[in-house]
Amino acid sequence: MPEEPVHREVIASPEFERLLDSQEAALLMRVHPETLKRLARDGKVAAVKLGRVWRFRASALEECFQTLLEESPSHVRQTMALSQTAVCAVRNRRK
Repeated sequence: MPEEPVHREVIASPEFERLLDSQEAALLMRVHPETLKRLARDGKVAAVKLGRVWRFRASALEECFQTLLEESPSHVRQTMALSQTAVCAVRNRRK
């Protein structure tokens, strides 16, 4: 007897934030993807590695960025800030 095909539905859930790949996350943070992966390996940014692919949440990147800013000299804090428009654009992007 043949097996029935599995039907997968994409569920838009407000509880589950879309995960970003390293390219998207690096673009948001304005760093090289390898730099972001190193931060993830060092535990400085929350991420999960599924197979060979790193996945990030925009909210975790925001928290990491704020922590890095707090640790930075004041002149760096004044010149760097995540663009709220960029954060919203990445969060709302649909594939």
